[in-house]
Order: sequence, then structure tokens, then C-alpha cells
Amino acid sequence: MNSRARWTIGILVALVIGLAVGLIIVTGDDDNDKTTTSVPVESISTTTPATTVQTTTQSTSTTNTATNGGTPVPGGTTAPGGSGGL
Repeated sequence: MNSRARWTIGILVALVIGLAVGLIIVTGDDDNDKTTTSVPVESISTTTPATTVQTTTQSTSTTNTATNGGTPVPGGTTAPGGSGGL
């Protein structure tokens, strides 16, 4: 057998053995290295002061002055019965 074939077979055998050992180590791990600590949940109560909002309303009144000398209709209403308008 030639030396190149021996080296190739040796490398392949070492690779297979290494993969087998790695697989054994991975499957044998039982996850006992995980350390978790649980902390109980504490309820926190806070009080919010009541907020008071004051609003003021201003009303403004405008007077329409007709440019043709007439007097506008107060309040912009129309006559009963639907007469008038556009």
C-alpha cells in the first residue's frame, strides 16, 4: 500500500473518531450547567394626584354691516315656510 493512501485512511479514521467523540459529548450533556434564579414579582402601587383643569370660554359677537345701506337679517334666519334664500 502506498504511503499517500495510508495517510488518507489515517486522517479519515481520525476524523470519524473525533466526530463520534463529539457526538457522545453533545448527547451526554444534561443541561445541568444552566443556573437560573427566579425572583418573585413584587407588586408596586403608586398613587397619582388628581389633576384639575379649568377652562374659560369667551364668546365674541360680530355685527354685519351691509355695504349697500341695508340692514342684515338678525341671526341669519329665514322666514318660516322655506321662502327666501338662494
